Amino acid sequence: MSDMRILYDHQIFAYQKYGGVSRYFVELASRIHRHPGTKVRIVAPLYMNKFLASQSDAVPVLGLPFTADIRGADKIMLKIDSGFFRVFSKAFRPDIVHETYYWGNRRYSPSAKIVITVYDMSEELYPEHFPRSKRTMDIRKRVFFRADHLICISENTRADLQRIYEVDPGKVSVVHLASSLAAPRDTAAALEEPYFLYVGVRKGYKNFLSLLDAFAESMLFKSFKLVCYGGGGLTAHEQERIARLGIPNDKVVCVSGEDELLSRYYASAEALVYPSLYEGFGIPLLEAMECSCPVICNNSGSIPEVAGDAAVYFDAKDAHGISNAMLKLVQSSDERRQIISRGMARAKHFSWDRCALQTYAVYAKLMEKE
Repeated sequence: MSDMRILYDHQIFAYQKYGGVSRYFVELASRIHRHPGTKVRIVAPLYMNKFLASQSDAVPVLGLPFTADIRGADKIMLKIDSGFFRVFSKAFRPDIVHETYYWGNRRYSPSAKIVITVYDMSEELYPEHFPRSKRTMDIRKRVFFRADHLICISENTRADLQRIYEVDPGKVSVVHLASSLAAPRDTAAALEEPYFLYVGVRKGYKNFLSLLDAFAESMLFKSFKLVCYGGGGLTAHEQERIARLGIPNDKVVCVSGEDELLSRYYASAEALVYPSLYEGFGIPLLEAMECSCPVICNNSGSIPEVAGDAAVYFDAKDAHGISNAMLKLVQSSDERRQIISRGMARAKHFSWDRCALQTYAVYAKLMEKE
């Protein structure tokens, strides 16, 4: 029997330097590549993704990293990559094409089975935060219709997908993600002052402004800083909100860096605060747990599906509730120890190896249908 030929496209690697989706595909492809009876390729002629560049020895990549800092580089790469992808896919003759994002139209061999990963329904549920949400929904509808199989990253995402788009339940599976972080090698505190940690982008439904409101209401800024990891510097609007709330400027800081630094920030934080109104999964929850960092998070959507009993929950629409949850953890060292212990146990339920095995099972089932 010939090898199963699996192709991952270039889309996310041209969009993201870093990010959960690109990390997912690097972790996935590197493991599927080691599975007996497979032949894997990531076709990304020009890509900006740092994860892919760092793992190019572990997974076969047809392409080179694009390191120049040029405005609009992603659009240039996507045009070049799209044309090249068509040519290579014909030569490679894939059995499975796992698209890394949402192409409106098919761009490769008609004999290949199409797998699409569905990350969330954020644009459908929060269109006010996405000016092009109508166009996105039109594209996704075409994508979901033409796919042979859809992989959702949580049960909550599957429920949202089927409710909004009414896709055939028989062509949808749930495969959970995992964390790529480990406890830091360097045990020194990332910051001398005690702090709460926020990770990722802060705009829109990520609900960062409510966290600022809670930080001010609780008066925790008198003893703690709020560290924002990733997501860029504070915007003018955020700075105005901080000043209006009476939070001293030096109490909200932005930092960024590689995985080892992030793990150090998790390990010495008072807690990760995750106020997002909606997530398809929520990898930072698992990252925190892996690094013995207690989690304080929203009680709706897919977030409880990931955090389980290993978090202090709040209603993200209520800044007062966020404030109370933060104070609860600060005021009870026993509660904090229990959350850390449950988190370390909870994190063991998720792994990239399990994700890869379940994804491979989806591929194999599609091949059986031929």
